[in-house]
Amino acid sequence: MAYQASYGMYQEPRKKRGLKRIIFGILGIIANGIGLLVMPLVAGAIVAAFAVMSSTPVSTGGSPATLDASVTSLYYVSVPTSEAVSVSCSVDGSSDVEWEPDVSSVTTTVDGVEYTEVGSLQVLDDQEVTITCDGASDIAVSDIGLIGTLIGVGVGLVIPIGLGILAFGLLIWGIIARVRS
Repeated sequence: MAYQASYGMYQEPRKKRGLKRIIFGILGIIANGIGLLVMPLVAGAIVAAFAVMSSTPVSTGGSPATLDASVTSLYYVSVPTSEAVSVSCSVDGSSDVEWEPDVSSVTTTVDGVEYTEVGSLQVLDDQEVTITCDGASDIAVSDIGLIGTLIGVGVGLVIPIGLGILAFGLLIWGIIARVRS
């Protein structure tokens, strides 16, 4: 609205632009900062849970059992449930082998027989490993691939970083629009 005044023509001040972009850019950066910490953990946990649920143990035919172990896998060792309480297991390999006895009571069925986890095995280089479980008639091994979990963590990092770049671009665009108006 313009009208004639004695000292000249009145003009309304120009409307400042870009405030919404600045606000949403800042909020996006904050949210993505939090997402950068949380998303890899959540994505990795979800993929790892699916990997554990989808793995099926395979009977090795007795004790001791020989296994071609890979760096990119984690192996869970199970024995028949009726023998699990009195079993003592050991693992031998050509180099570094990490054996972690398991005290949980996770059970699964292999060929109609219930098996209980007695430990987990991970190697630091590809090698042949011998698993000996004294007091067990059979050993079942399930292979949990770690590559899928690492991909889940990577995706959990890529999404927040990509959205953070977009939020930063929105913030810069808002600042430029605000300065020009």
